Amino acid sequence: MSDTRPMVDGVASAPPALPPLYRSLEPLTPERHGALRVRDAGYAFAAAANAVPLAADEFPAAARTLPIVFGAQAPHLPVALTGLAAGSNLYVQADGTWRPGAYIPAYLRRMPFFLVRAAPGSEQLVLCLDTRAPQVSGTEGEPLFTEEGKPTPQLEQALAFTRMVEEGILRTRAITEGLNGLGLLKAAQVEVPHHGKPLRIDGFFAVDRSALMALPAGQLAELRDKGWLEVVYAHLFSLGSLADLARDLAAPAA
Repeated sequence: MSDTRPMVDGVASAPPALPPLYRSLEPLTPERHGALRVRDAGYAFAAAANAVPLAADEFPAAARTLPIVFGAQAPHLPVALTGLAAGSNLYVQADGTWRPGAYIPAYLRRMPFFLVRAAPGSEQLVLCLDTRAPQVSGTEGEPLFTEEGKPTPQLEQALAFTRMVEEGILRTRAITEGLNGLGLLKAAQVEVPHHGKPLRIDGFFAVDRSALMALPAGQLAELRDKGWLEVVYAHLFSLGSLADLARDLAAPAA
């Protein structure tokens, strides 16, 4: 990545389709946003998200408390499942806090910031702000700019974290494409107990254990050397948490 300054010359356009959970994106400038602050607003904004994008770097930590699956549609990017019903995030509690002890995906912790390319094909990345996000306030929280219009340390930290998340997503795309190219990602389904009856969970892709075991020794060694085997095993381990999500679902109607 070349340039990820909070302020750039010229104007960057928001992406044609906003990323999940974002309601607006504006290139961050002191002229337009100098009076704004960012505060801790909890996670109520994600209460209806039953899947959250996840980077491969997060798999080892996330796998302990979140099921990790791959999207059914190409390019099959991974998500952390937070609910089994549309519009229901079982990790967001009634007061808007995240379930204690559960991993919080970096995608959520990055809000309300996002990096956008300055122009199609450009290597320049522009830090953007979702001005409609609950974290943004005119009176509460940490300022984004000093009185002189310079980025505050808080904004510099937000930029560094946002850049780290973006780089992680790029690595994740490469890993996912590699696993798919080896024929390891396949449509999957799991049956778990739910109030005394089997509940089938499908509509996602997962690493196929048989295909993984059938890989030649050289390809397995290559996955190991790239650090991808850790990603694969963390994903497979995480699928055990699907039963926990099913347990938290409401009982089916009689």
